[in-house]
Amino acid sequence: MNGAEVILNILKKYTDKVFIVSGTDYAAFIEARYRGVGPEFIVIPHEITAVSAAMGYSLSGKLGVAMVHTVPGTLNSLGIIADAFSSRIPLIVIAGKSPYTERGSTASRNLRIHWTQDLRDQGGVLRQYVKWDHEIRTVEQIADTIQRGIQIALSEPPGPVYITVPREISVADTTLTEKKMDFTEPGVSTSKLERAKELLSNSSAPLIITWGSGRRRDWFDSVKRFADIHRIPVAGYVGEWLNYPTTGDMALDSYNTKDFDVILVFENEVPWIPKYGEPDAKIIRVDVDPLYSQIPYSGFPCDLCVQSGISDFLDNLNVKKSWDWGDIFVKQREEKMRKLEKMKDSKRIHPALLSYELSKIGWTIYNEYPFRGEYAILNRYNQYYADPGFGHLGWALGAGLGYKISTGENVIITVGDGSFIEGVPTAFLYTAKRHPVLVVIYDNKSWFAVEKAVREVFPSTSMDSFPGADLDIDGLAEVVESISGEYVYIESPSEIQDGLKRGKDAVLAGRTAIIHARTEKV
Repeated sequence: MNGAEVILNILKKYTDKVFIVSGTDYAAFIEARYRGVGPEFIVIPHEITAVSAAMGYSLSGKLGVAMVHTVPGTLNSLGIIADAFSSRIPLIVIAGKSPYTERGSTASRNLRIHWTQDLRDQGGVLRQYVKWDHEIRTVEQIADTIQRGIQIALSEPPGPVYITVPREISVADTTLTEKKMDFTEPGVSTSKLERAKELLSNSSAPLIITWGSGRRRDWFDSVKRFADIHRIPVAGYVGEWLNYPTTGDMALDSYNTKDFDVILVFENEVPWIPKYGEPDAKIIRVDVDPLYSQIPYSGFPCDLCVQSGISDFLDNLNVKKSWDWGDIFVKQREEKMRKLEKMKDSKRIHPALLSYELSKIGWTIYNEYPFRGEYAILNRYNQYYADPGFGHLGWALGAGLGYKISTGENVIITVGDGSFIEGVPTAFLYTAKRHPVLVVIYDNKSWFAVEKAVREVFPSTSMDSFPGADLDIDGLAEVVESISGEYVYIESPSEIQDGLKRGKDAVLAGRTAIIHARTEKV
């Protein structure tokens, strides 16, 4: 058994797919896989898409594994790895490394790039965006390194690890040795629970602010149960994950933090923007790392910091009180429905209306920026994921594919025109031909996020158009049709339902569909 076989045999215990962009460093892995060793290889011809697919695979509840080619592959995938790190998504990223030797072995250097791609510290390229990295230097380290990497990636808070494997290591003979490596998670103390109980019992107006508490099923269920029983509003209910059902009784859209006297912050590194005002409330912060120690500067207060999983905290918090908010939630829902009705009369498609109609399909949604979750119908755990905290664009196309490959469930991927381009559409379509999904592009024909930023910083500046933002994607029909996919262009509210039906029917028939929607700039 060689080093590559040992690695693949260990990975097989945790995943059944590996997303790979291979190079000359993977000869032993490919030969082993040819003989049926290890997980299935999914070949995707760009690292942004491949590592995003591994990220989507992890978001399904399995372990995402990506293999990339030495330093160039690492650099191509770095932004997606940073997304996974900021959003606490476990990943195993394995990279080749230039051979150590110049002669004497079939694995020795035989290409010019084997010298030019050799770095003094390859792991240093991305060390700030992984939980752990290691270069395997001897065959004796192989099994321990892979098993420890998996242990670190899956322990709370989870995240990516990066392992480099020189070609000499992958071809060397060795044996597989397995060790028991359990995963870790912090827990809540009795004293913290008693203090939280005291603060809530004396509260007249509590609020939950979350962003990522929906990343685990037990957390999602605990937040819903606790909020519903005690009648505590949930802000950020559609955040990075779906954290609380959009049709839930306590889903809160707009609020002023100064109206609340106790705020529970769950898995949220930025619970509010300080420049727009700070709460006067007592802050209870519950998080597997409430200090967010990877962020260099952060001044958010914390009267009670609890390093714990959400369920461990809420399921042991014995509060015997509920709060009455009158009809504010009924009025909020009625106001949204009035706005949706008004949007149907617009000339262009409003993103909120498109989001509402899309959500009625009922599929899992992977959103990169434009989807308006507060207008959607999203009720089940893991039905929605969006916008990793780091903000590197281009992840959604691959992640949606990875989720589809993992679960077999139907997926809707919503992107802006810019994030569609950033997602390497050719590499996406290459894979989507075999794993059909529905893509909806919200195209406002502008670089709108940047325009808004310019106007906010320089409010007196008058711009009829933003310079350099004249790139369009109007040639998509031929590209989609080249993979036997379905392309639909819609530009008015009256076309939404028929357009979505065409896209949905195409996916159910086994073809990827792209709906290109001309949307308003809002």
